[in-house]
Amino acid sequence: METRGTWTDLIPDTGLRIAEVFDQGQEEYLPGIFGILRSASGDGAQKNYRGKTGVGRLRKFDDGDNISESRRYPTYLTKEIYNNYGNSIEVSKNQIEDRDFDSELDEMKDLSIAANFSQDESGVQMFNGGFATTADVNGYTINWYGDAKPHFSTVHPTQVPGGSTQSNASATGIRFGHDNLETASIALIQQKTDDGLPMALMGKQTIVVPTALSREAQEETESTLTPESAENAINVFKGNKNVVTSLFLDATNSGSDTAWFLTVPERAKMFHTVRQGARLESDVNIKNKVMVFTVDARWTNVAKDYRRSWGSKGDLAAYSS
Repeated sequence: METRGTWTDLIPDTGLRIAEVFDQGQEEYLPGIFGILRSASGDGAQKNYRGKTGVGRLRKFDDGDNISESRRYPTYLTKEIYNNYGNSIEVSKNQIEDRDFDSELDEMKDLSIAANFSQDESGVQMFNGGFATTADVNGYTINWYGDAKPHFSTVHPTQVPGGSTQSNASATGIRFGHDNLETASIALIQQKTDDGLPMALMGKQTIVVPTALSREAQEETESTLTPESAENAINVFKGNKNVVTSLFLDATNSGSDTAWFLTVPERAKMFHTVRQGARLESDVNIKNKVMVFTVDARWTNVAKDYRRSWGSKGDLAAYSS
């Protein structure tokens, strides 16, 4: 396999020209998914993750007494398996010799843009598919946390003996709004470890919404006064929450126009892990002189825990899963 415009002597500099167009496309569209997911690089064929609880609180002891003992408990196993994504284009010898391949150059640039575009689209599926356990969501494979529950669930189990289930989802599908944003924010703050201890958020909460809710989200985070009140109360959310909107969350793109989410991106365990960045390769069929260009990449989206994220379907329907 010849790579990066390394050619036979068919047409001088053609591979370099196409490689330049590919690079231009990579610079023109950069993945924006890292506003809501954490970035990581992968290695090997797959990885397995299992977290653990801490040791809990310190306990008082009297002089001469032994210091009390604690034990840590494992969290659920999560597998990170990398997936291949790619596309290709063919260009004939005559098209190149006659310099009638400008459209192919445009398509090559589009393919390189698509490589980054697809990473954005795949990452957002962690939200679109977060109310079910289905691994394949809108053409992309998600590696979910190993507790066998949806990422946004009202009954996350624990492996700590005697521990209680936890929720990071609305059981009534509350709609996005001022009071409900407070409800969600408090629920996010009050999440606990598997052994029932409070957790520090350690970061700014981010509201994640489809474009149908982008105006409301901006009003909630940028208005000086409470946007839903006639009493001129101050807006306590002004400046203390970020907003991320994505077309990939919209109903027209197989998402939902009512679902909305809160997350703390730098602390949530929702990752976009790249095993291999977008790569251009090429080869020539010696019999028909057709040149084949491929663009491929290898990545996965993985949830290693559900905490520091919260979601509502926003449809006012009962939800328990």
